[in-house]
Amino acid sequence: MFKNIIIASDLSPKAKIAAQKAVQIAHQFNSKITVLNVHDEFMDKDEMEMLRVSVDEIQEKFREIAVEAKNEIKSMLSDLHANDIEVKVILREGTPSKEILSLARKINSDLIVMGTNGKDNLSDYFLGTTAENVISKADCPVLVVPMS
Repeated sequence: MFKNIIIASDLSPKAKIAAQKAVQIAHQFNSKITVLNVHDEFMDKDEMEMLRVSVDEIQEKFREIAVEAKNEIKSMLSDLHANDIEVKVILREGTPSKEILSLARKINSDLIVMGTNGKDNLSDYFLGTTAENVISKADCPVLVVPMS
């Protein structure tokens, strides 16, 4: 039923709980998992130049963040006993909900799994949470796992 699962992870405790559920589902359905980690703080080269920051220094910092995120994701999956599951890790820059939806369409995902802690800041009330935005526009089922 679910052959291609996306785990949308910001590496927070809520995302780790969601990943645990996704791994359980993947074991049950012999699914592949794609873990997506989105960084909205990354800037492209033009933005950096406009802000007059050192492009090389900032890009190196972004590389460090990306390597650290990939290592943390691999460690999390190992802790969840996902070693027997085909896993792909993708890091992107941009708006999380847009990147999640874009990847889901691109890889023809059967399920998106993500965590939530509800509306925890003022912008969530005006713009909606990432989970709300994904649920309202996704072409596949979305499993939202709340903080326990």
